[in-house]
Amino acid sequence: MQVAHLRGGRDVVGDWGEGSDAVAHAATHISGEAASAFLIGFDAMMVVPLIPEIARSAELDPRSGGLLVTMYALLFAVSAPLFGAMSDRWGRRIVLVSGLATFILGNILTAVGSTFAFLLAVRAVSGAGAGMIMPSVYAMVSDTHGFQERGRAIGKVVAGLLSASVLGAPLASYLAHLTNWRAAFFLIASATAVVLLSALAMLPVMASPLREQRVATGVMGVYLGVLRGAVRTPAVLFVLAATLLWSAGLYGMFTNIGVFFAERFGFDEADTGLAIMGSGAGSMAGALFGGRLADRFGKRRVMVVAALVAAGGVLSVTLLGDRVAPVLVAYILWGTAVGVGQPCLTSLVSELQPEIRGTALALNGSAQYSGMTLATTVAAALLTERVSWIVISGTCAACALSVLPLLRQVRVDAASVSPVGQAMSR
Repeated sequence: MQVAHLRGGRDVVGDWGEGSDAVAHAATHISGEAASAFLIGFDAMMVVPLIPEIARSAELDPRSGGLLVTMYALLFAVSAPLFGAMSDRWGRRIVLVSGLATFILGNILTAVGSTFAFLLAVRAVSGAGAGMIMPSVYAMVSDTHGFQERGRAIGKVVAGLLSASVLGAPLASYLAHLTNWRAAFFLIASATAVVLLSALAMLPVMASPLREQRVATGVMGVYLGVLRGAVRTPAVLFVLAATLLWSAGLYGMFTNIGVFFAERFGFDEADTGLAIMGSGAGSMAGALFGGRLADRFGKRRVMVVAALVAAGGVLSVTLLGDRVAPVLVAYILWGTAVGVGQPCLTSLVSELQPEIRGTALALNGSAQYSGMTLATTVAAALLTERVSWIVISGTCAACALSVLPLLRQVRVDAASVSPVGQAMSR
């Protein structure tokens, strides 16, 4: 079978310009990029425990409240590729800043909303803002870090995103308990405003490698051309499929873990929240150390171990019976393995086509959210039919393992990287 090549190396061309000072300056702001990722994760996670109170306020059936999450994820998946192409054409800074402003607007409008239709619409606005922010953040990190050290850098951003499962949901619940659900959205809008001001003050004006491209067919023609170029690259398709499966392998079981714990062990919301915090902490640690391991031993090698542990962990959660402690250990190991794998996949996709890196990373985000949507839909249908939990976890495990043959078709071009980079492609 033909092997798709992935171009790597330390000398990447991004929208930061050619000056080493600009690259060094941008590289110092990875904490701000991780903060942006945390806010995106926080916004997505905090809605879940707030749905009952939001439903009462909007006078709707709580079972319909999940559509607020669906609308957010759907707009992210649909809009991210367009905004990724925009960042390749106009530069990361302008798209990131616009995304932060849109994100603030969406959350303020959510905080003042009173009808379900209005809340759905403004959650879509927040999702579109997130679709601008995350591809730009990943592209910035990739532009300023060579492939050999990119796993560590992306791992910090992924850890920021995953930390929302540890801090976001409990913080939102506690704040809503003290005041009301609207306060949580005002809080995240205020925090995002701080990040926006920081970005305006500290990020340099950056030139895109595609900025001088002639726009004979109009702006939309340029975007569509960039998207076509990305999806016609075999390596892009392989890794996007891997990301979709990796996401499906996580969310098919994770979104229903509260129901599983309640049925198996009689957990209440507080018990489940503590379990999720433990798994989230494992995911954070996995992302931080997984990125370092990926840089040291190779993205694909680390991904093999992560997939095996993730598959074994999610299966063990349902196979260990009524023993609470071993199930919780398996749950945490599963979350840790997912955290290890995420920076590996994102690092790989960041080097598929460096000249349109924003587009590739945006497509990767769409694949991730599409996998989440697909998995939750299928899992809900299966659970409605009273299918065994073992079937659900087995399907998730199969998705995780299916990532491996896809990644075998992607390798770093040995002619384009240093000897260190060649070692990392193994």
